[in-house]
Amino acid sequence: MALLAVYRRTGDARYLEAAEFAGRYLMSIQAMDQSEKYYGAIREITPQSIEFAPRDATSAAWVFVWLYNFTGNETYLKRAVLFAEFHLKYCMCEGWPVYACYMDNALDDFYARGSFQSGTGLFYHDLFMASGDSRYIAQGVRPIADNYCKYFVREDGRLAQEREIFTWREKESASAQADIHLKMHMFNDDFGPTMLQAAADIFKDENYRLTALRFVRWLADNLPQNWEIAYSALPMGAMYFNDFGNFYEDRKLLDAREWAVDTLLKMQYVNTGDSKLDGAFQGKYEGPVQALGGGKRCVNNRATSYALIALTRLESEPENIWLGGRNNKFIDPLTRGAHKLTL
Repeated sequence: MALLAVYRRTGDARYLEAAEFAGRYLMSIQAMDQSEKYYGAIREITPQSIEFAPRDATSAAWVFVWLYNFTGNETYLKRAVLFAEFHLKYCMCEGWPVYACYMDNALDDFYARGSFQSGTGLFYHDLFMASGDSRYIAQGVRPIADNYCKYFVREDGRLAQEREIFTWREKESASAQADIHLKMHMFNDDFGPTMLQAAADIFKDENYRLTALRFVRWLADNLPQNWEIAYSALPMGAMYFNDFGNFYEDRKLLDAREWAVDTLLKMQYVNTGDSKLDGAFQGKYEGPVQALGGGKRCVNNRATSYALIALTRLESEPENIWLGGRNNKFIDPLTRGAHKLTL
């Protein structure tokens, strides 16, 4: 999706080709057996994976939406819709996505509600804009936006990280994933503020944007001293600080944007002579050090991909790109007089 934004900015077909290669790989890991419950699910890593995380799979389906937007190829839209139908039926519980699923009865699913699922609402928004199916607003965007505001964004802006599946009671560090939560998803929230901006626009309710503003201001206060444990939050923060700083004419947020961009650019490898490093962003090594020999001199693909979309946005803000600030807003075709009724 970041490559598509660069393609929009430059017109260089290499970026579109690379994005389509990525999309074709994602097609290969989508479950396509119509006799199975998991028809439409997108596996986590390979065509043989038995596990998938609904949030990660949503990112994959989101790719299909944006490839359709750029190419007009109906196959991509059909794959996105196929996933969405599966996700609405099996991965949503009382207005929030479940945590992780296993396509093997020997293993149990994870049901906890994680704050990082918030961006799923934006996927449904973008899919509605591409498909016109209003169920994706009613069953996707609205409940996720409402529950995110009610259960996850505290009054001071800090996020509740995890809640129990049926009680919505908060769980602090009870999960086996607690270390990941505290070191990344406290700061990299996986697109919650952008989702709430879309909700504010489509529902004409500024309370959604004001809720997101609380988190963005909290992030501006807390990211500078914590960014080294949440590298991927830097590019996300830069975009949030830009969007909300401009919308609310908040000088503190705009200053935080300048700090975030400056810090992000210092993470970029330049002129090392190693083509596997130059241009990419360092970030944090997230794998097992002993097994893979990883260390500080590495490329973090999460941070690198987010940096690519953030820098593209902040440099020129192309229209109609993933996470873009100048994307088309919903207008009822009846209102804009798009069709003439024949009686």
